[in-house]
Amino acid sequence: MSKTIVKLNKLKNPESFIQVNTIKGFKYVDKAGEIVNTYHKNNSAPQFQMGLSGLVIEQPKERIDELKITSQVIWARFSKIDSLDMISNLFSKEAESILKILEVEKISRVGWRNYFVHEFLNKGKQEEYLKKFTVIKGTKPSTIRLEVKTSKDFNANLMIQPVIKVIKNDAEKATGILFDIDIFQNGEIEPRNISKLLKEFRQYLADENGFLSVVNNTFE
Repeated sequence: MSKTIVKLNKLKNPESFIQVNTIKGFKYVDKAGEIVNTYHKNNSAPQFQMGLSGLVIEQPKERIDELKITSQVIWARFSKIDSLDMISNLFSKEAESILKILEVEKISRVGWRNYFVHEFLNKGKQEEYLKKFTVIKGTKPSTIRLEVKTSKDFNANLMIQPVIKVIKNDAEKATGILFDIDIFQNGEIEPRNISKLLKEFRQYLADENGFLSVVNNTFE
């Protein structure tokens, strides 16, 4: 099998999201203010919104665009991605700190969602790629949803869809394919294992027999 994508860094990675689902996280109602206090910078409060439904902090730390904490989840968004290892380490540290404040001893899910983009030389190449997913004559798929068999303890869902990026005044456009991969593990998980699980997810994403194999198979 020819390999269109040899390494993960051959794909652009514009956004990344990590989330853990808590068990008995309802101390959020009492502890939200304490969480905000940990993100003060030079005696200034971060930009945030707080309510019974959740706490959202904008740019709580360098490289974290947004952090959301509720009684059920801790979620973070990243768009300045130097490496997935960096994001994994950063989230693990923040999540474990917040879970201690919430006095959460178990979590029920760890999930990591990434957007990866492969660009084509022109729109014709993009349409040629999409044709292989056509099952009804005269139609063109807009989104392809796949359940991925990882052969690991965790699961993954993949969405594939065409993307067009305007480069300059709508006159110049780049076409590509978005691989929206969501890797997750459910169960009773100890907070100290978040880092270990994210490392396993990261290894799967970069594995030529893992996520890269799935991506390359779509080009066959």
